[in-house]
Amino acid sequence: MDAQVKQTLKASYDQQARLRNEETIQIWKSEEMDRFLKRLHEVSPDTSKRVLDLGSGPGHQAVYLQNQGCEVTCVDLSEEMVAICKEKGLAAFAMDFYNLGLPEQSFDAVWTMNALLHVPKEGLHQVLTNIETVLKPEGLLYLGLYGGYESEGIWEHDTYRPQRFFSFYEDEHIQRKVAEVFDIEQFTVLPMEGTQVDYQAILARKK
Repeated sequence: MDAQVKQTLKASYDQQARLRNEETIQIWKSEEMDRFLKRLHEVSPDTSKRVLDLGSGPGHQAVYLQNQGCEVTCVDLSEEMVAICKEKGLAAFAMDFYNLGLPEQSFDAVWTMNALLHVPKEGLHQVLTNIETVLKPEGLLYLGLYGGYESEGIWEHDTYRPQRFFSFYEDEHIQRKVAEVFDIEQFTVLPMEGTQVDYQAILARKK
């Protein structure tokens, strides 16, 4: 990841961490987690589930997954977000997607919602490969992104300061990129009312 992109993202999310912690999980996001959990239990019904929450933010989704019996590890670029996760008793580490200092084949699943959209398109393959490395054989990936059209760069309408970098993909494009590394099981599009983007949800398995 470009050093300037990383520095900007970290500064933005450090600044917004406490405000984001006051938010609650939207219903559609909890429904996506339930769908992920159902598939995870189908894949490995008789074992405890180690889940990596990649781009965890303040840990709302990690707590939800933990309350459903998962052993969750949080990773986020923002040290402020990581501190909030730790306050909640979550295992949390400040890392970026290019340098996951985690053991190989140590997780049953990776959950990442609206985090990889900050990865420049030229770096997505490397990040997906890093995710694949930490997954156990046939491990599950849930990848959620806003998108539906092609765009890359600083979002000029962003209310965060400094303004953040976003990568958006058309549906077929993001599926092609993910399929380079994973076997896609399901691709779902959820329209986001009142916005110009859709939400793209991918369930995939390690090849």
